[in-house]
Amino acid sequence: MANRIETLLAAKNGGNQSEMARFVGVTPQAVQKWIAGVAEPRGKNLELAATFLGVTPSTLKFGAGSGTPPAPSLPIESLSELDDAPAILATPRLIPVAGRVQAGADGFIHVDDYPTESPDGHMFWYTSCVEAYALRVRGESMSPRYLPGEFVGVDPCAEVLPSDEVIVQLVDGRRMVKRLLWTRDGQSCFESVNKDHPNIVIDWEQIHSMHLVLGHIPKSAFRPSV
Repeated sequence: MANRIETLLAAKNGGNQSEMARFVGVTPQAVQKWIAGVAEPRGKNLELAATFLGVTPSTLKFGAGSGTPPAPSLPIESLSELDDAPAILATPRLIPVAGRVQAGADGFIHVDDYPTESPDGHMFWYTSCVEAYALRVRGESMSPRYLPGEFVGVDPCAEVLPSDEVIVQLVDGRRMVKRLLWTRDGQSCFESVNKDHPNIVIDWEQIHSMHLVLGHIPKSAFRPSV
């Protein structure tokens, strides 16, 4: 299973273990252990990991085309050694589709915002942030990271850490989708999702906010406005 998780994760988001950990509700260290083959996701963690990677739990555990073998019988004395699955901290909720996003040639993104009271539908998703929202990707300018028509989840409540992908809003109102590389000495350095643009260093006083990008949300999670 370790090789399948590593391969699927690399294909989905370039191997970002933190993004997968947040979705499943475990620590990044737990995902590292899955990839290293030291441990495996079980129960609800297996279901959530499979959902995040876009496969069925059976395919993730046993490989494509494999049937699910019968569960092995365990000696009674070994049952006490099984670890309890960690609690899922996120809450399933409907988050609004707050706008359509498209990247421009200048490296900034352009978002057609919808009024909070009339979003373009909702996404049924797991998040502990009541202010979370989704954006629908428009056009080819963010390919291949994000494709036209895909949905991207955003969490404005989460703490942003190096290697996280974020929406950076500047004081002057401009916005960018970047990966945070480092923060120190009153500045932050960002790597562009589009490799055509170089890294950029921005003074903190120029930054209004940074919202954590949760990653893709499956289209099946979309719920149109009634």
